[in-house]
Parts: sequence; structure tokens; C-alpha cells
Amino acid sequence: MKYVRWIILFIVFIGLVLYVTNEETKEYDKQNQALKNGVVFEGLITGIKKSNNHSFGVLTLSVFKSNFKEFSEELKEGMYPYQIKDKKAEIYLPIYMERQIGDHVQLISDRQIIYYKGKNTEDKGEVYIITDPSDIDFVKKNSIFNNH
Repeated sequence: MKYVRWIILFIVFIGLVLYVTNEETKEYDKQNQALKNGVVFEGLITGIKKSNNHSFGVLTLSVFKSNFKEFSEELKEGMYPYQIKDKKAEIYLPIYMERQIGDHVQLISDRQIIYYKGKNTEDKGEVYIITDPSDIDFVKKNSIFNNH
């Protein structure tokens, strides 16, 4: 009988964890709906700046192919993970792998995906709306566009 109380508490705890996780997933999906905007661009990395916050950083690109000449829209909450202006672009994301100047990058916003092709590496990653205040602050201080 004394174990029944612990089992019930455990079940309630698991239920609470599942509920919170489900709500966070819904919010994440809702935020990232803004990325379904048709933006696609390709370029070569011309600059890399990394913060001390979980390898978050800014990749600067020389754009050679894009379906938008300029993209610098703002959101009510958070910020887009990229900007494009005058054949230049920036991508804001964690930079876990060693990226190098000259690596080829392709970003497809609708699919929330970024492809990398370096001299010796080829992989892909995810892009998402930036909501962490320290990451947003890093972008504001390190962006070549300085309009945030």
C-alpha cells in the first residue's frame, strides 16, 4: 500500500513532464512557421564570428544565388536566423563543426535546413527562429548590417 502513493506520484510527474514538453514543442513549431517564407540562397563563407554561448555564431556570406535581393524582416518575438542585402548574407546559428572561409552554404528556409560543403566535409544543419536574449545581443553587436 505504501508503494501505491509513490507510483501515483511518479505517474503524475511523468504526465506533467509530457504536458510541458508538448506545450514547448507547440510553441517552437508556431515560432518557426515564420520560416516558411520561400527564402533560398547560396553563397561562400567570408566571415565567422563565434560567441561563448554554446558555439552560437554569425556566418557572413558572399551570395551568388538568391531568390530575394534583400531580406531583413523583423518578428514580434525573436529574430530570423538570416539576413540578405547587397549580395551579402548573414546566418545566425550554433556553429558546432569547424567551418572555414570559402565553404559553400545553401539555406532553404521553408525546410528549415542549411547545407554545408567544405573542402573536406559535407553536412547539413537546422535553422530556427533565434529567441535566446544573449544570442540576439551577440547578433546585434556583430552583424555587418547593424539594423537590429
